[in-house]
Amino acid sequence: MPNSRPAGPRRPLSVAGVLWAVAATVLATGCAAVDDERPAAPVPTPPARTLRTPDTLLAMPRSTVPLPAGLPRFRLDELTREAAPATSTVEATYGRSRPTAETIVVSAVSGTVADSQATLARLLKPYRIPKPKPVEFGRFGGEARCGRGRTADQGHLTACAWADPEVAGVVVFLTAARQPDRKEDFLTIRDELERPAG
Repeated sequence: MPNSRPAGPRRPLSVAGVLWAVAATVLATGCAAVDDERPAAPVPTPPARTLRTPDTLLAMPRSTVPLPAGLPRFRLDELTREAAPATSTVEATYGRSRPTAETIVVSAVSGTVADSQATLARLLKPYRIPKPKPVEFGRFGGEARCGRGRTADQGHLTACAWADPEVAGVVVFLTAARQPDRKEDFLTIRDELERPAG
């Protein structure tokens, strides 16, 4: 029968030993967590863009009919100051008389827009819209707002402005009757006006 020795009493771990083990575990875990972190992916910047004046917008041809008297406007010479130095501009009017009369006025500038928020506020100010609301801005990014107002002859208008670091502009829809929501029309028009440069 093999000799067996009774096991002696186990030595208790010292307080210092326990603390050292805990500290080592925490440090190891913390280092692993830091090593696993990945830098946030950079936000892609939209391509450089230029502006164009299409022959039609929303199936409406360009118009030479004078705009209604008293229509508030953000004129092109004022707009170019929002993206100095300006690299391209558009200013045009589109319209139709049937089946319902409607006019669309577009003004936009490309260049360097220093403050998108302030630019949006200035673009919409002439139209006296009480509470313009943020809306979808489309594939080129930035910020956009739309709101409804009235003209001096009591017509109806919807003004949508947009701005990003490179382009700023405003689209105004004018009708005699109350208008439906124009957010989708605004996105279509912005997409028609802006093109990648080159």
